[in-house]
Amino acid sequence: MKRTPKLLLIIAGLAMVGSGLRAQDLKYGLHASVALPLGDIAKTDYLDDELGFGVGANMIIGFPRGHAIVPRLDYSYFKKSDPTRKVQMLQIGADYNYFISGQTSRGFYVGGGLGYGKAKFATDSVDDTPGNYYLSASAGCMFTQNLGAEVRYSWAKYEPEFRGYQPEVTSPIIQASFIYRF
Repeated sequence: MKRTPKLLLIIAGLAMVGSGLRAQDLKYGLHASVALPLGDIAKTDYLDDELGFGVGANMIIGFPRGHAIVPRLDYSYFKKSDPTRKVQMLQIGADYNYFISGQTSRGFYVGGGLGYGKAKFATDSVDDTPGNYYLSASAGCMFTQNLGAEVRYSWAKYEPEFRGYQPEVTSPIIQASFIYRF
């Protein structure tokens, strides 16, 4: 029997409570990414260092003096040159962003986050979808109130089951994203 990760409930609660605590700015957004797998997941057995692509949705909850909480949902897709092997990731979490200008959604920012993700490992004969927590670090720039770019590093460890064998697969990923907020 699967259990609901407590972290997701905590993140959702913080997002709801945090949106009312002196929040000065609330915006919704979408992002599109190019992702580079690193670590175990990038080795030839999995992805051959092939680039992946991703899309996602986010919401920025701005606070005074450049602080922001960013709940986010990310989907990434990686496909090896062998068409029978692919990895898909779905992550939900929240980032803390600090805007150096002191104004939310303006200029350069740095951040860090955590969340929960599922990774679907598919080959010609095996299919498994393990889940685990992830950590992330990011830096970006909002060029206008609505347009920006971000580089994000996330790290997780998954344990997919392949015919009775359950290896530990580290999956650090670097994403370069274009952000649109409305």
